[in-house]
This record gives sequence, C-alpha cells and structure tokens, in this order.
Amino acid sequence: MVDSRQKGRTAEMNAKKELIKLTGLNWERTPMSGALSAVHKLKGDLYVPDAITKYCVEVKHYKDDHLTSKILTSKTPQIKTWWEQTVRESLEIDKEPLLIFKFDRSKWFAAFGDWELTLLLEGNNDKFITLHNIGPEPYHIVYVCTLTAFCEIEDFTE
Repeated sequence: MVDSRQKGRTAEMNAKKELIKLTGLNWERTPMSGALSAVHKLKGDLYVPDAITKYCVEVKHYKDDHLTSKILTSKTPQIKTWWEQTVRESLEIDKEPLLIFKFDRSKWFAAFGDWELTLLLEGNNDKFITLHNIGPEPYHIVYVCTLTAFCEIEDFTE
C-alpha cells in the first residue's frame, strides 16, 4: 500500500530540488503542508523564505497521465481538481496560482493562468498547451508547459 502523504512529501522535495536548480532561489516546503492560516501568507506546498514571490505553488505527482480523453469525458478531470485547489489557496494569500505536476517517468510541468507569459513562449508553440474552462473564475483558461520552459521566461520574485 502506498502512503499518499509520503508520496506527496517526496513529490514536494523533488519539485523543490528542481525549482532550486532552475531558478537559483532557496525553495522550501511549506510548514504543515500549507495547513497554516492564510494570515501567515503560507499556503500551497513550496515557498521561498525571506523573499516575496508572485506565486502560490501547489505540487502534484500521480502515477498516470490524466491529460487523456478523460479531460473531455470525465465529470471532474483530475487537472481541474488540482487547478481549483491551487486557485483557492492562491486567492487566500493574494498570489498568482502555479501548479507544478508530473506523472511517473515524465518531466515536471507548470500550469498557470497568466496569458501574457505565453507571449514569451509564442515563438515555440510546441512548448505550451491551452486548456479552456478548467477552473473557477477568473481562471477559466489554464496554460501548461514544461517547468523548464516556464522557469526560462518567468521571474518568481515580485
């Protein structure tokens, strides 16, 4: 039996290492896995101590790729559930939502709602996809690209 909490901690640690490598920032796991009150401004799974960042970062790692025909046929696609959680937590602390996810043996991916960032990816249309009607207002459109591509175009600090 797989311990889902242990798998979540492992995913967060691996995402943390990847973000440190890609951004040079000192990422850490959020204490109590984001369960602190919003008054502490620490929601999501990862944050940078002693820095003001733009994002509330949520991390997910699942065995299977949920970006299949189920995204069109499932009542609630998994990525929609993930995105809704990310948006809900980001609104609590007045930050932009950023969902970092992967599947077994895949690269890390970033899901975000800022269409202006896609303009920086525009010359590389193969580097991102657009998912419409995927989450609550005002984030009905979600963009997905590799985490590497996202980190190449985005500065995480405000």
